[in-house]
Parts: sequence; structure tokens; C-alpha cells
Amino acid sequence: MSDTRRVISDPKQDVSDMSSSIAATEAFQYLNAGVRKHYRGAGDTPTAARDRAAREAGISPAQAERVWKRWRNMASVDGDVYRSLRNKYGHLCSLIEKAGDAVEAKRLEIEESYAVRKGPVPTGTGDNDARH
Repeated sequence: MSDTRRVISDPKQDVSDMSSSIAATEAFQYLNAGVRKHYRGAGDTPTAARDRAAREAGISPAQAERVWKRWRNMASVDGDVYRSLRNKYGHLCSLIEKAGDAVEAKRLEIEESYAVRKGPVPTGTGDNDARH
């Protein structure tokens, strides 16, 4: 026997369980980014990380749990919850971009100092002239 629940092309498979709300999907993605930021590794749980991310975003753990568990079936998400998660995600992205800019500036500084120490090779000197 085959397991028809896992077959996507099965005409009996109900695909209406996917969220019709783009905001609910985005809210889940924003929350998930916060969870990844707050996850402490071995010994931590995704639920605890979700609650820390929710508090940091300014929403209650219960609101985060609702988005976390029901985002696929939600017709819409509360506007304050969505806005809080989106703003925190934007702040997280700006921190990452600033860190990337700092790394890039340090890389350029190192490359410039290396180029100054190495200096240009003078022309007309060395073994190349002896061969001609």
C-alpha cells in the first residue's frame, strides 16, 4: 500500500491548508529569524528561543505561539504582531549589514596595508635587464 498523504499530485490531497495570508507567512518567517538568533544550541529548545524572540520583538509569547503553530491556516495575522515582528526583523537585518560593512572595511584596510608594504616593483632593475 502507498501512503497517499505524502503524494502531492494526489487529487484527494487537500492543498487548502496553506495560508492564504501573505502577512501570516511573513510573520512566521520574521519570527523564525528571531528564533535562529536566540537559539543557544544544545540544551536549548526552539520554544524557549521563540519566547525570547517574542519578548525582544515586543509581543507576548502567546502571540508568538499562535503565529508559530497556526501560520499555515491563519486568514490574517494581528497587525501589531506583524508590525512588531517586521520591525525587529528589519533591525536584525541592519545589524547584520553593519557587521558585514565593518568586515569589508577591515578587509580593505588589510589589503591596503599589504599593498603598501609590498610596494611597486621598480622597473629596469634586477635580472630581467641582464637577459636582454
